[in-house]
Amino acid sequence: MAEKKVIAVVGATGAQGGGLARAILTDADGGFAVRALTRNPDSDAARKLAARDLDVVRELNPRLQTFQRWLSENKDGFANV
Repeated sequence: MAEKKVIAVVGATGAQGGGLARAILTDADGGFAVRALTRNPDSDAARKLAARDLDVVRELNPRLQTFQRWLSENKDGFANV
């Protein structure tokens, strides 16, 4: 099986970002994985996502340079700003 392309989701522990992250994870044949960017990777919501075998990353200051870096390392991204 080919390696899955990663989509970075800013705010993956919130309502909209979380819904997107769960939808991507639910689609087993979609060919995508999730990298969850959150302010608090130790929160209950972040731990629930991590239990689903995805990368949860602390992101305290989502600036343009940070988004550019993450997008260069991922297939795509989602930010509810």
